[in-house]
Amino acid sequence: MTVKIRFHNRDAKPKKIEFDISKAAVAPVMAWYGAFHAGDIYTVFVDDVEVAKDLNGELVGELA
Repeated sequence: MTVKIRFHNRDAKPKKIEFDISKAAVAPVMAWYGAFHAGDIYTVFVDDVEVAKDLNGELVGELA
């Protein structure tokens, strides 16, 4: 199953980036993004729904 993931990062350029990935890839991509953008303030949306992340940017819980 493919989902659309979007990162909205006020500290980065571009501020918004989105792409289609497999649902199974969401957690590892969020972990990578969180490590790469440590200290930035950003939100993550999956299929236009904001998802919870921890202080390291990793997914909290599971996707619906």
